[in-house]
Formats: sequence, C-alpha cells, structure tokens
Amino acid sequence: MNEHPVDFAYYALVYNPYGRKEDYAWTFPKRWFNIQKDSSFLIGDEFWDLIGGPGTYQEFINEINKIGVGYRERIYREYLGVEPPVGFDKIKLK
Repeated sequence: MNEHPVDFAYYALVYNPYGRKEDYAWTFPKRWFNIQKDSSFLIGDEFWDLIGGPGTYQEFINEINKIGVGYRERIYREYLGVEPPVGFDKIKLK
C-alpha cells in the first residue's frame, strides 16, 4: 500500500445559526471542541471560504436568501401541513 499523507483535517459545520463563531452555543459539539479557539473546527464562513475562496460563504447565503422564501413556504404547507407563520418571508440567514 502507498501512503497518502493528509495535509489537514477539520470538523466542519456548514452553517452557524448564531452568526459569529464567538457566539456559537450548541452544547453537543462543545463536548469535544473548544469551538471558539480550536483551529480544527470550522463553521459557516470559515468552511465555505476555505473550499471556495474568500467571499464564498456570503455569496452562498445571499443566494439562499433569494430562493429560500418560496421553498420555506412550500415546506410549511406541503411537508409540515400548516400555514406559514406571520413574518416567515422576512426571515434571513446570516
């Protein structure tokens, strides 16, 4: 067998609902990682900008926000079987 060296490895979450890494508060991954200080933990912009270059995360979020309203409405009605709540169309990912 030939060796295949690994240059780097990360634990990554594609989206941070808390906005900034410093504000991340979900306790499950915090059991294993010091999220705010561990350089092997990537979340949101750090992950997307690593794989796509600077600005990739914001571009991705902007596009999701453009198409998200229509899909969000369908999810409420078709999947959850309920009417969308008032203001659902004002929700934006950050």
